[in-house]
Amino acid sequence: MKKVLALVIATMMFMTFFMTYGFADNLITVKSDISDVTTNNKYFVISGNGQPDTYVELILNDSLNDKWVIGDTGLFAKLITLALGDNYVTLKAVKDGQVQVVKGHIVLQSNNGIIQITVDTLEGLWNKLFK
Repeated sequence: MKKVLALVIATMMFMTFFMTYGFADNLITVKSDISDVTTNNKYFVISGNGQPDTYVELILNDSLNDKWVIGDTGLFAKLITLALGDNYVTLKAVKDGQVQVVKGHIVLQSNNGIIQITVDTLEGLWNKLFK
């Protein structure tokens, strides 16, 4: 009986959460291409537009990088500094109980003009240099 009661309470809490917070897809639009991008510049601008008074969090590699509220113009632009290799970007927008999450992946190939090459064999080095 205790298990059934716990399951009923957990289900009610779960339903309350989703009734309170809905998922949206129109709070922000990211204009910058952040989907599987490869770059050699460690600085990257994420820009876009959104509904005024929308709260936005920018998470870079699982760390909060910036947060802001979209102003009356609806425009935003944020400069991020990429780490060498894979960078995972998440923008979480919240307004009036609606939540939208936009994810991206940006690869920084070189840092300040120094190119990092990872090879396992001489043949791998040859292929990296001459292909």
